[in-house]
Amino acid sequence: MAKLRIVDGFMFHSEEEYQSALKEQKAVTYLKQQMSGKNATEILRIYNQLLEQKLFHTEVGYSFLHDIYVSLQIQKTIPNNEIPAIDIERKVEKVPEKTPVKKERNSSSSQVKTLRVMVIALLVVVVGMFVITLTGSNPTILDYETKIQNKYATWEQQLTEREAAVSKREAELNQQ
Repeated sequence: MAKLRIVDGFMFHSEEEYQSALKEQKAVTYLKQQMSGKNATEILRIYNQLLEQKLFHTEVGYSFLHDIYVSLQIQKTIPNNEIPAIDIERKVEKVPEKTPVKKERNSSSSQVKTLRVMVIALLVVVVGMFVITLTGSNPTILDYETKIQNKYATWEQQLTEREAAVSKREAELNQQ
């Protein structure tokens, strides 16, 4: 069962708003004590300070400000045009447009099709890379050392054969 968040007759749906309303209720109680016995001019000064400070943000605080506003108007000691109105600042949340379920399903199915095509394309690229690596004659990092050793061994063998041929040729020339 959901916890009821009620402050001064106002129900709040979020914990954050509820906690803010509780703080404002304590401030209202304190201000009422401070304002008791004050004349209209002093109450108007306090009211103007509260409006300037933008102390209240919940219905609890706005209700208190409205009570002061009405009481100042009823007393008629201060002209009504000198009593400022309460400026309520609210964040307006943009409500997203509702999209039909069919559009969501169509967009989801088209996204799934697109993803499948991309996965297949990437799979083909990966397989192609493996084929190139396995069939290519260029050394890869995996067999680089072996291929270089084989290359140098071949060069060494060719060099040895040439040295033997040169030595043989020198020996023939020296005998003549």
